[in-house]
Amino acid sequence: MRRVEKNQLMRGLLMRKSWFKRLLLSYMPVFIIVITFIFFVFFQIFGEQSRQEALNANKNLSLQAMRIVDTSLKVIDNMIVLESINSKPLNDFFKSTAASDPYINIRAVQKLKEMINYYPLIDSIYLVRNSDGYVLSDATNGFIGTYPDRSFIEQYQISMTPKWTGVRTFEQFKMKGGKQVVSLVRGSPYMKNDLGMIVVNVAADSLSNLTKSMYESKVSFIQVKDASGRALFGSDVQVGPSEVYSEYVSSYTNWKYGSGLVNHGFVSAVSYLYNLWFIIGLVMIAVGFIWMIYVTRRNSKPIEAIAARFSSYSLPVAGGGLWKGKPDEFAFIESAVDHILEQSKQYQEKYREDLHLRTRYMFHQLIEGDSSLTVSELKSEAARLNLPQPLDQFRILMIEIDKYGDFCRNYSKADQDLLKFTLRTVVHEIASKWDCRVWSEWMSSSGLSVMLFEKSDDDHFRTAVLPRFAEQVIAWVDQNLKFTITMGMGESTPHLSDIPVSYKKALAALQYKIVLGENRLIQGDDISRHGVAEVYSHLGEIRSIVQSYRMLKANWSEDYDTWFVQLKQGLLTNDEIFNLMNYFIYHIGREMSGMSKEIYNQWIREGLPKLTESVDNCYSLEQLRQETKQVLSAQFETMKQLQDRRQHSNIIRDICRLIEQDYANPDLSLEMLGDRFHLNAKYVSKLFKENTGQRFVDFLIDIRMKEAQRLLTETGDSVQEIAERVGYTHAISFTRVFKRTVGVAPGEYRADKLRSMAGENDSVVENG
Repeated sequence: MRRVEKNQLMRGLLMRKSWFKRLLLSYMPVFIIVITFIFFVFFQIFGEQSRQEALNANKNLSLQAMRIVDTSLKVIDNMIVLESINSKPLNDFFKSTAASDPYINIRAVQKLKEMINYYPLIDSIYLVRNSDGYVLSDATNGFIGTYPDRSFIEQYQISMTPKWTGVRTFEQFKMKGGKQVVSLVRGSPYMKNDLGMIVVNVAADSLSNLTKSMYESKVSFIQVKDASGRALFGSDVQVGPSEVYSEYVSSYTNWKYGSGLVNHGFVSAVSYLYNLWFIIGLVMIAVGFIWMIYVTRRNSKPIEAIAARFSSYSLPVAGGGLWKGKPDEFAFIESAVDHILEQSKQYQEKYREDLHLRTRYMFHQLIEGDSSLTVSELKSEAARLNLPQPLDQFRILMIEIDKYGDFCRNYSKADQDLLKFTLRTVVHEIASKWDCRVWSEWMSSSGLSVMLFEKSDDDHFRTAVLPRFAEQVIAWVDQNLKFTITMGMGESTPHLSDIPVSYKKALAALQYKIVLGENRLIQGDDISRHGVAEVYSHLGEIRSIVQSYRMLKANWSEDYDTWFVQLKQGLLTNDEIFNLMNYFIYHIGREMSGMSKEIYNQWIREGLPKLTESVDNCYSLEQLRQETKQVLSAQFETMKQLQDRRQHSNIIRDICRLIEQDYANPDLSLEMLGDRFHLNAKYVSKLFKENTGQRFVDFLIDIRMKEAQRLLTETGDSVQEIAERVGYTHAISFTRVFKRTVGVAPGEYRADKLRSMAGENDSVVENG
């Protein structure tokens, strides 16, 4: 049987090789013919196109060269005109005589050298004074009769023109010989031209250097001629008139600029061969077409055999399965193969989707405690779902994206999904480096749950490897992504049924993120090291802070900071802290409602919205303290300014200070305050209520009861003694007021406080 299968396999391989060779040999001549034709036509068209582009480039080259030269000469011309008008050294020279101050010539020479240095294109400049025929240049001086450029000067003294001359030979020194230059002659002064003239010489080589870098001398050329047809500068190649493809005449200098291609004869010969290549191409196409017909007829028989084998395959086709006209075997085979491949693709996608859903569903069941799997069944399921093999222990890590609101605002939905995928991938990669077996799923939009598989006897993994693994994940995210994460770690358990407990403890650890800080790992030890405080123990502190704030006392800020220190030490959860802050906002709002209308409207309009926004957008306890304190401080200053503008605000502050100092006086009353401050008692009561939001009696009782609570807790004095120390003559009156204010009698309050303190001391001893 195996031998038969082996023979069939060998025949299949031989058939595939045979078909490959047959098709290769059948179509290879056509391929060679077509490619050869395309190759020659391509290069022919490419050559022609390149030639046209070169011609266009040469036209632009001539135009650009003319513009550069004209611009440079115009700049020199404009400079000479301006200097002839404005330059004092030049004007003094033309107005002077041979017997004048010799320093006039020196300053004129310095000015000429300055012009040459400023315009490097200028080769030389000399001045001619008409009054005595004196000539002064940057290097020589003399009179027209002995100056080497005498003929040029005499010619232009007769007919002066501001245009540039054609190329000429200028000889400044006999020993150096002549130099090819173009010259510009300007009279002095400007327009009148009766005192003399300025002659500027520009070397033809300098103009040639301006255009030399603009073209490749082996491919193209530029030649410039003056108005008389003499060559000024450009390429040295000898070309005929027919080889010049573009010519431009400068309206400024009347110079003619011509350009073209070198070796034009070779380029023309290639162009003449274009028709011959085209005829050869047509012949090759005809040969290729005939060969294709032959090859197609020879290779159509195997395709017919394949179509015959597919004819028994039932396939829905367009038109209700009815072929119009002659059947299309290729379309039928293609439809059959596409249908089979599509079914296979759908099956694979459905299998992968079902696999992912099955994995996610099983993870949720384990987390929520709804799974009835045993450890052995979980291992078999893990093998089937390509998951890490479970070990003896299970632990849940909760990874939460910090500042998730900012994360959603800063990134689009696609970017969020990409970053979450990156985070999950990084967790698995780092886990593999530390030899950790992990299984992770997103349990919420901001929380990734990670199940770790541990060995029961691997203490090193729990104490060293696991914390370092978590720290490396946190550090990698902080360094490479634009957000941070906080991890909450649950306890390890050997039972699948206890996985939900580990999950809840990991979530509970994250509840302390606002106190312990973000971008870190929070374990059970981090929470157990602190004593959890009662929320209600902070309500009295809130009322005290609000009262100080309401009374515009400066110490409210220190009390506020101290309260946040207590919150951090108390280790409250996120929800507990936000509940306390909401109570703080409510209480301070109630106090603001008892103040003046102007202050209350300011609080409603600015203070309350800003304070609420600060609380809602904070992610750490320190950030919460800083931002809320900033809002409260701004409101405090506003309140203080508004109160200072009131007529009797200073008097009310003095009254409050007097009450706080003399609260133990039994005779303290509105009448006594009125006499002290020279006001009517009823008017004092009205002012006190308007400025503090409290009645005088309530304010006095609050101060006395707070002092009484302190004395009941910290001293062993009797109720009668404490009553007298806080301003009450009779203990009965004191007891009635204390019970109405605090809720219990003084004796019960003292007993409750002593029992509470004894219980805390016992707890400290046990923990120690």
